[in-house]
Amino acid sequence: MTPPIKKRNQVDILIGFLQNNKFTGAIIFLGIILIAFAKVTESGDQLMRTFGLIKTYEVGQESPRGRFSAALIENAWNRIFWMRNYTRKVELGATKDEQAKSWDKLIQATEGWSSNLMNYYIGLDEYYPDGVKRKLLENVIQPKFEESTSMIVDIKYNMDSLNQAELGERITKVKNSVDLLNSELYHLVDQKEPNK
Repeated sequence: MTPPIKKRNQVDILIGFLQNNKFTGAIIFLGIILIAFAKVTESGDQLMRTFGLIKTYEVGQESPRGRFSAALIENAWNRIFWMRNYTRKVELGATKDEQAKSWDKLIQATEGWSSNLMNYYIGLDEYYPDGVKRKLLENVIQPKFEESTSMIVDIKYNMDSLNQAELGERITKVKNSVDLLNSELYHLVDQKEPNK
């Protein structure tokens, strides 16, 4: 008696094709090698960052580190933007209403930055463990934010008692302070030695 002939379904046909085709086997093998290489490279990259051998600031959105870094930079530059915007509107003699709108945005940006500041310190410790970026933020950038903001607040609440020359002088000081702050943020991102 002859055994019954087993019908082959499409899955059996596909498996048979893959088993008997050297080209397909080579492609699968190459894919496995590439995936393994990517994982080893990613792990190596993380180790090099941990030991301070790579000092780049990651802002890609695909990793927690990238999302953290992007949020920090976005909030910092948002605050700088509104510092500059408010100061410029005062300088140009914009209406009180326009100045008030910029002031409100500056307050919102400052509040957003301040409410996240401790998270930024902790995140820098976690994602950039060599400590350089945290020290730069804590000892250089944050004090410059405070100094610039204090000068802007001084302008806002003393504007009516200042003559044009005094107002212009204070605005120039704010602009210089914010420009220095901006350059320090670039140092945070590209890890150059901060200005002393």
